[in-house]
Amino acid sequence: MIRFILGLLRVFVALLVLATAPPAILALFGFAVPAFDLFNHLQLLLFFGTLAAASAALLLLPRWWKALAVLGFLASAWTFVPEWLSSLSPRQEVSDVTTVKVMTHNVFGLNYDMERVAAAIREEDPDIVALQEFFPEQAGLGDLLRDRYPYSVRCQGGKRANLGLYSKFPFIEQMAAGECPENAQGTQRTAHIIASFTLSTGTSFTLMTTHMDWPYPIERQRDEFAAAAEAANAIEGPLVVVGDFNSTPWSYTMKSFEAATGLRRETRNLVTYPELFTVPPGVKRRLPFLPIEPRTCFGECGADLLRTVPFLPLDQVFQRGVIVSELHLGEQTGSDHLPVIFTFSVAP
Repeated sequence: MIRFILGLLRVFVALLVLATAPPAILALFGFAVPAFDLFNHLQLLLFFGTLAAASAALLLLPRWWKALAVLGFLASAWTFVPEWLSSLSPRQEVSDVTTVKVMTHNVFGLNYDMERVAAAIREEDPDIVALQEFFPEQAGLGDLLRDRYPYSVRCQGGKRANLGLYSKFPFIEQMAAGECPENAQGTQRTAHIIASFTLSTGTSFTLMTTHMDWPYPIERQRDEFAAAAEAANAIEGPLVVVGDFNSTPWSYTMKSFEAATGLRRETRNLVTYPELFTVPPGVKRRLPFLPIEPRTCFGECGADLLRTVPFLPLDQVFQRGVIVSELHLGEQTGSDHLPVIFTFSVAP
C-alpha cells in the first residue's frame, strides 16, 4: 500500500515538473520568440510551482527529473526574484513640496455598483482619478464625483477605448486626433487620455492613461504598446503614465516599453488581477459553496463573478521627472482589478 501511494506521489510530482519547468525555461527566450514571452506573464505561478516541483523532485524522482526541475526553478527565479527584490527598496521621502495624489483603476465592464466605486474614491480622496474599462452604462459614476471632481474628460469607443479622467483642478487636453474617440459604438480598440496640469505653485506635469488589449494576439498588443510609446515620447517635461496594460513586468514586452520611453515603472511586484473571475450563469445554484460576488446589473446578469486570488500585476504606474513617495493598493470596489493609489511630486 505504501509503495502504491509513493508511486502515485511520484507521478504527481513528475506531472508538476512537466507543467512548470518547460514553460519557465522557454520564457527565458521570449526576447527571441514572442510566443514564449506569453509564459512570462505567469511567473508568479511558475516561480512557486517550480519551487515546489524542484523540492519534491529532489526527494522522489530520478536524476534527470531532478535536473529538469531545478533548471526550471532557476530559470523562473532569474526573472521573478529581481522584480521581487526591487519592491523592497524604500521610496524617496519628500518634504516642503506640493504633492499630487492619483488613483488609477479599471472599474470592470460588469461592475454596475458605482456607489461602491465612488465610496472607495471618496475614502482615498485623490486629486486625480484615471479610470479604465469605463463604459457608457457606468456614466452615473461621473454624477457621483462631480461635486468633488469638476473637471473631467471621457473616451468612448470599442473594447479598451473607454476611459475617464476626473480632477479637482483644471487641465488642458493634449490628445491628437483619434487618440480619444467619442463614439460609444465605434470600433477603435484602444485610446489615450493625455492631460497637462499646472498647479497653483507653478508646478507643471502631464498625465496619460491608457488600456491595452490582452497579450494574445501578440502583434496586436505590440502595435498598441508602440502607439503608447510614440504618444509618451512626444510629451515634453515631467510625465506620469498610468493604466491597465494587460501585461506584467516580467514580460519582455513591458521591458521593451520602458526602454523605448525611458519611463521608470513604480509598480513593483504589485498584484492587482483577478479579484473576480467571470463564470457561466447559474454556477452559484449548482455550486453554492463557491465565493460568488453579489452585484447589481442592468437587465439580466449574463454571468456570475467568482472571487479569486490575484496573481497578475497588470495595472502599472510609470513616471519621468517626478518622485513617487508613496504607492499602495486600494480596497475592492466590485471590479476584477484592485485600484492603485500613489502620491508624487515633480522632481526639482
